[in-house]
Amino acid sequence: MKKLEKAIDVIKYLPFYMLFAPFWFSNGVVDKFYGIFFGTRHGDSWDGWKEYIAGTWSKKPLTDTLLVPMYDYLFPVLIVLQILPVVLLIASFLKLEILPNKPKTLLKAGLLSSLFVTASMAVSQTLAGASDVQYLFQFWAVSLLAFWYVETQAKSLTPVAA
Repeated sequence: MKKLEKAIDVIKYLPFYMLFAPFWFSNGVVDKFYGIFFGTRHGDSWDGWKEYIAGTWSKKPLTDTLLVPMYDYLFPVLIVLQILPVVLLIASFLKLEILPNKPKTLLKAGLLSSLFVTASMAVSQTLAGASDVQYLFQFWAVSLLAFWYVETQAKSLTPVAA
């Protein structure tokens, strides 16, 4: 039984790396960064993303007025925000934060950055009335639960001073 508990302690954080790192690698690094700089397909080019995102924003007067003119400034910020979780999660994994009794600082930062970028995207898509906001809310909830879990686990391992 002790070996099973030890194995659980070692792998209990692995699902977060398995879910979040590939998701943001695909959506940030491959779709945005690689697609824009190496032009894999029209949809992944700067113009393709502008057509999709600004096209969605232009459906509502509020987002058409506020966000569409800002696209060329907001999109690079979005790219950085989408790549940040991957960078933090890889750094966390390389620092062996997956191991028991190691601080999970970079893991929490990666999950928090996932929560932030998802919330940022959800705000613009909600204001624009976009249909893909549903998956953003779902991923936001998963990000929140993951962050809460890691934070709670860290606190349960910290001795309380009397």
